[in-house]
Amino acid sequence: MATLYGVNKTKTLSPTSDNIVSPGTLGGRVRVHTDSITLAAAAIGDIVYLGKTLQDGAIIVGIVVQNAALGAGVTYRIGDINDDDRYMTDIAADAPAVTRNLNIAGNQYKIGANDDDSDIVMKIAGGAATGLVKVSIFYTED
Repeated sequence: MATLYGVNKTKTLSPTSDNIVSPGTLGGRVRVHTDSITLAAAAIGDIVYLGKTLQDGAIIVGIVVQNAALGAGVTYRIGDINDDDRYMTDIAADAPAVTRNLNIAGNQYKIGANDDDSDIVMKIAGGAATGLVKVSIFYTED
């Protein structure tokens, strides 16, 4: 039976000046931004900015969205201005729901890896959206 180590565990076992692990990666404090908005016939393509602007180096570890029934055929995406579905893609919002999944590209995404990625946004699709949306953005920033 083999003993295997994750990338960051390997770095901590053999630290050098070239492989220092940032504090937010190992032992970082998870922080959360909560935000909410009551949409009133928000149009397809409308963009809602959520939470605060994150610092370069912040690592997204989770996003939870709770939505009311926003309307027939309504969907939304969670991302940033550079990639509007970096974190969640086409989430159906025609019924009340709580969504906790992250796209592969958004899992442990490090802010500053691309231009215009420091503001988390929700983009409306599929139809006019009306109702309450609550968002919690979990990240490390140490």
